[in-house]
Amino acid sequence: MHFLKPLLPLTLATLLAACNTTSYDKATIYYDRTQFPSQVIKDFPDLSAPVTQHGRCSVIISTPGSTTGPYYFCTYALTAAGLYVQGWDAKQLKYTEIARVELSALKTISLYSFFKNKQVQLTEDRRQLALTAMIDEGGYIDGDATVRLFETLKGKGIRVVESDGVVKPPAPAGPMYVPIIIPQVKR
Repeated sequence: MHFLKPLLPLTLATLLAACNTTSYDKATIYYDRTQFPSQVIKDFPDLSAPVTQHGRCSVIISTPGSTTGPYYFCTYALTAAGLYVQGWDAKQLKYTEIARVELSALKTISLYSFFKNKQVQLTEDRRQLALTAMIDEGGYIDGDATVRLFETLKGKGIRVVESDGVVKPPAPAGPMYVPIIIPQVKR
């Protein structure tokens, strides 16, 4: 057993190096709840209406009726007239637009709900957004904030429809298994 002693520190260091305590969305999207409304208005000067709701989010953008689309970590800002979804450019230290939705252009909204997984689905003529609010610290879905966003949009008179199911990002490429068949030779 004495031959394992030199391997113990190396094994322990390898295991601890694999631990990641920061969620990926928090690492890629800057969000400070108190400063966000003033920061987003500074980055988007044409956003003149007061921000009524905001937070960290994830969004999938697709075409109406689709169940897959590109996935983005984001922040959102809701005003009386629109929903602004933005990413973060760490090089320029500013928010960049992912999508801008005029509430008057929305045809329907729906809420997909399965246990803690909740998703507001906003459908325009040629675009569909599936937005999920995240907690401020990132990494986990904030179901209550997602429902609050849905209820606010519903209160603006947008037509509510039944959700067709969750909208997901495309499946990642997986490994391809090729079976190798070795014929048995009779002796």
